[in-house]
Amino acid sequence: MNTKVITFAALAALGMAAPAVAQPVQSRAAANEIGYESGSLGYAALLKGNYPVALEQMQAAEKQVSPAARRDPARLINMGLAYAKMGDTASARRHYEAAIGADRSFDVILSDGRVMDSRVAARHALRRLDQGYASR
Repeated sequence: MNTKVITFAALAALGMAAPAVAQPVQSRAAANEIGYESGSLGYAALLKGNYPVALEQMQAAEKQVSPAARRDPARLINMGLAYAKMGDTASARRHYEAAIGADRSFDVILSDGRVMDSRVAARHALRRLDQGYASR
């Protein structure tokens, strides 16, 4: 089974905030874009809070992958976060909803160590977006 990590920018009391980064890893300690071209998930830019650059990187990567890869839940969640942080909640919503409805899902490891399905993580991000927390 593939495992992805979603690191949260600011963990809320229950550990459910908008996901900042998703990337496949072999272990929790190996937090980078293993299995993807460097930058294709906007990992480093998201960690730095440089959301426009992260979005640029992910959009550029999308042009070079198959249609199926464009529906990768990790990419969709990260793009949703970048859009949310830049104030484009409609685009963020579309990306989170696409991650929820993706053909496949992955187990994700939250920053607090809990494991969660990517669809569940995207639902939490969408709920936080609805509550107005994504841009805080």
